[in-house]
Amino acid sequence: MMMLKMSSIAVFGLSLAPFKNIFGYISVTKNCAFRHGHQNQWRRHSSINVGSNSAFSIVKIYKTDQHTEFDIEKIKNIDSIDISRLELTSKNISVPVALMMLDPDEYSTRSHARKACRKANIIIHRGPLSDDDDDKTKEEEDLDLVNTEDNEWIRCRTGDRIFPGDVLAKQVRIGDGKFPSMRHPRPPFDLPVIFEDDHFAIVDKPAGIVVYANRGGGHGMMTVRAAITFAVKPSRPGTYSILRRPQPVHRLDKATSGLLLIAKTKPSMINLSYQFRDRKIKKTYTAIVNGIPPPGDAISAVEAHRLGVDVDPDVNGKDEWQIIDHALDEKSAVTVWKVIKSSKSIHARDNVLTSIELKPKTGRFHQLRRHMSWVLDCPIAGDDKYDGGGDAMRLRGEGLHLCSNKVTLEHPSYNDMEEEGTAIFQQLSEKEKEGLWMSPEGKVMVTACIDIPDKFESFISEENNGYIKQTSEEV
Repeated sequence: MMMLKMSSIAVFGLSLAPFKNIFGYISVTKNCAFRHGHQNQWRRHSSINVGSNSAFSIVKIYKTDQHTEFDIEKIKNIDSIDISRLELTSKNISVPVALMMLDPDEYSTRSHARKACRKANIIIHRGPLSDDDDDKTKEEEDLDLVNTEDNEWIRCRTGDRIFPGDVLAKQVRIGDGKFPSMRHPRPPFDLPVIFEDDHFAIVDKPAGIVVYANRGGGHGMMTVRAAITFAVKPSRPGTYSILRRPQPVHRLDKATSGLLLIAKTKPSMINLSYQFRDRKIKKTYTAIVNGIPPPGDAISAVEAHRLGVDVDPDVNGKDEWQIIDHALDEKSAVTVWKVIKSSKSIHARDNVLTSIELKPKTGRFHQLRRHMSWVLDCPIAGDDKYDGGGDAMRLRGEGLHLCSNKVTLEHPSYNDMEEEGTAIFQQLSEKEKEGLWMSPEGKVMVTACIDIPDKFESFISEENNGYIKQTSEEV
């Protein structure tokens, strides 16, 4: 246990800046038992620090001194009007205000603190913990007090009050091996799971299905969000900070099929969002475009790799790519692409359909569709928004021919501490390592691939047969 006057402490990666001795002596204790959320990881600890019920685990403890009054004049973002309105005194303050004093980095405003209470993340113990001893120095000894029979934790409400000697704690939801009961039937489509562990999953979204239903969009159950809990497995008991309902981390257009990342824990949701922001997630698409793409700015595989897209640099110059660097909505937009093959079609421009591989460096709105149509003048087959109409409408029968078929990313959990990712990776079973690999930089990586949808090949075959039939009749 650490006693804080003018000091700082790091808790779960959050640096609590030094702050005045508002509560007299303030004790902040952390629980690392669920840092990684892996079942084998938490079994090494002697106990699980259960919160208000078995679905939660306590990860932070905030203790106040029963012999010291609260210095309410030194609370940040609280003025004399707030003190009067909230009826704050040196021996009686509200829970949100207490959180602002105890952990000003995490609860910088009353709004943040109230939200934590509403989400059942804050619990309270009236008076000091039983058998507590201020002379203890080990955090584990402090946390051992959490589950003694004499210590009763209750969920905090935003209107609850705190008195000197009370103990607050932050709790997070842990996996119990099941999802909450669903109030809707299973959606009438499959959502294949390509990769999955306790932290996140990668699913194959079908074309024609939206990720989220827009308000008033009339999609009903035909959304990925409605189907997720029927597709992925619940995280195992003990998984740290699970989401009650797994959440998509990004979107794919309704007409686009392919790989979609699903977060199953809050830390994974945050980590994957940061990876998208920092452009660490490398995606590969396959498309069929209308016409013959003109040659553009060529780059080597080495140059493409340096650019940050998923290209093997060790191909000895045999692999040449094209690059499109064309801003969209006044923002940089970069796409690397190459031709895979060409086929004939009586409905296509110049009677040619071209299959291409696309690797976006950036992720602008409809980037690939707009780059193909506006820059190459070869819209993706079936793109009713950007194909320009006319003869291109004859290629719309089977929908948009665009698929996200490969993704490579850093594992969102096993790399969260600088030197422990490798150790955790080595502890996984061979089955748990499926789909994982170690990068030269020592990062635990995930790569998922899927086959191109059958409709791509059937579309090319149909168009090619139609071309052959018509040209043979003309002869």
